[in-house]
This record gives sequence, C-alpha cells and structure tokens, in this order.
Amino acid sequence: MKRLGLLMGLVLLMPLVSGCGNSVLAKLDSEFTLSPGQSARIAGEGMDIKFVDVTADSRCPKGVECIQAGAVTCEIAITKNNVKTQLFLGEVGTMINSTPFQNYTFTFHVSPYPEAGKKIAENDYRLYLTVSKSGQ
Repeated sequence: MKRLGLLMGLVLLMPLVSGCGNSVLAKLDSEFTLSPGQSARIAGEGMDIKFVDVTADSRCPKGVECIQAGAVTCEIAITKNNVKTQLFLGEVGTMINSTPFQNYTFTFHVSPYPEAGKKIAENDYRLYLTVSKSGQ
C-alpha cells in the first residue's frame, strides 16, 4: 500500500517536473507560437528554440503619430546538436522579418502590437515563428 501511494504521488508530480504543456512540437515551414519561457522542438532537426524574453519594445503605439515606427526585440535560445546559441530577433513596426541562423531562416512577428495608454504585460507577448531551411 505504501508503494502504491508513492507511485501515485510520482504520477501526480510528473507533469510539474517534466514541464508538460510548456513545449511545442513544430515542423519546418509551419508557423508556431511561443509565449515567453516556452520552448519548441523542430521535428527531425535536432533543434530546440526557447522564447526567452522581449528585451525591448519601442514600436509606435496604435493611435499615436510617431517620427519612427520603432522596433521590438526578442531573445531566443537555440540548442542545436547540444550547442546553445543566443539570438536576438528584431522586428520593425508591423513588418514580418527574417533572420538567418546557420542553414536556417527564421521568419517571425511579435504580438500584441502596442496601443496608446496600455502597457503590455510580459506574459501577454507571443512570438510567431516559422523555421525554414535556407535555399529551399
């Protein structure tokens, strides 16, 4: 009976320990979405990508007239073949952007877009990312 109780306790703790629900399985050339702190594994590529944080957001808010469009910068951590790399993705205004990494291209955009008088909470940001092999 003691073993059964221990086993049940372990079963209940497994989702907390393994981080279930915090990782996404993604495919090349298909858009996926990450929240800050969330990771994705790119199927068949031996690559994991973690959306670490939004490091800056100076985009001109909706409803405001600005001299410049501003930009948003996101930090991601890439693990490929057990080698970790830090990469910063920058988006200007509302344009969808691309950044090269090794033999891949990351196409991305960030939401939500700022609005006048409203602060975006860190956990409200979403990184929409598509990973493609370069030259395909």
